[in-house]
Amino acid sequence: MEQGVSTKVVHMEKQRVRHKFPFKLRHVIVLAFVVWGAYTYFFVQRPLLLQEAAMKAKVTQQVYSADQESKRLTAQIQALHSYQYIAQLAERKYNLIQHGDILFSTTPPPTN
Repeated sequence: MEQGVSTKVVHMEKQRVRHKFPFKLRHVIVLAFVVWGAYTYFFVQRPLLLQEAAMKAKVTQQVYSADQESKRLTAQIQALHSYQYIAQLAERKYNLIQHGDILFSTTPPPTN
């Protein structure tokens, strides 16, 4: 019986003691990917997205302004088809008068 006890003691001495790490390797790898993804989003992608949003707002404002200008010019083109508007424009811009009107000049005479 002594032999049985001695073999058990020897067998127990041969077992290695394994140290258990608090984290498994796959958890560390997953955590590394999550940290990398968060860094990429907050410090790389998010500033680019904010810049693109600002550019989109600027372009939207430019499109709106161009649309308003287009509507104004279309209304002016429609008005140019009217004889009365053309006569009014000629009087205002080119100091022309219609037949039968009297022209009054309000500029002071030149002094010598």
